[in-house]
Amino acid sequence: LQPLGKLVPQSPDSVSRTRAQLIQAGYRELRHVYIYGGIRVLLVMLWIIAAAASGILFRSVLLALAVAALAYMVPRFLLQRKITQRQLAIQLALPDALDLAVICVEAGLGLDQAISRVGMELQHAHAELSDELQLVNIEMRAGKLRSDALRNLALRTGVDDIRAFVAVLVQTDRFGTSVANALRVHS
Repeated sequence: LQPLGKLVPQSPDSVSRTRAQLIQAGYRELRHVYIYGGIRVLLVMLWIIAAAASGILFRSVLLALAVAALAYMVPRFLLQRKITQRQLAIQLALPDALDLAVICVEAGLGLDQAISRVGMELQHAHAELSDELQLVNIEMRAGKLRSDALRNLALRTGVDDIRAFVAVLVQTDRFGTSVANALRVHS
């Protein structure tokens, strides 16, 4: 599907928007953009072949084109559904993560270590949020500022509650207030 997806001309804006949506759905690699494009093209081609074989293409060209357009849009609807499901799973996992973070910080861990520990502890119960927190930890270990890594978390998930959580952590970090108090109040 990748070579088929690479044949489709796309603007950089379209690729960027599609990549952001795929990341929110949990597909982070660049090849997923091409696979997604390949699936869309393949569905249209399959419909055109089926329409030509059944004779619909020759009887009603307008109907065949309308269904081909629908076949091109179906992956977009499925992707949006996957994004919504993943965002709901992350949103439902957030209270557990906040409780664990409060416990970790009150036990004496720093915020970076608490994020890492929460990511490890939630791996089996809430895999989506665990993966995202582990990515935050990897970004911070690679040298990104904590605030930037947390903002990337908010962008990758697209969940409003995560955005609020990130805003609290960034403000707490900026003003030097107690992380444990901020986490407890936010939870």
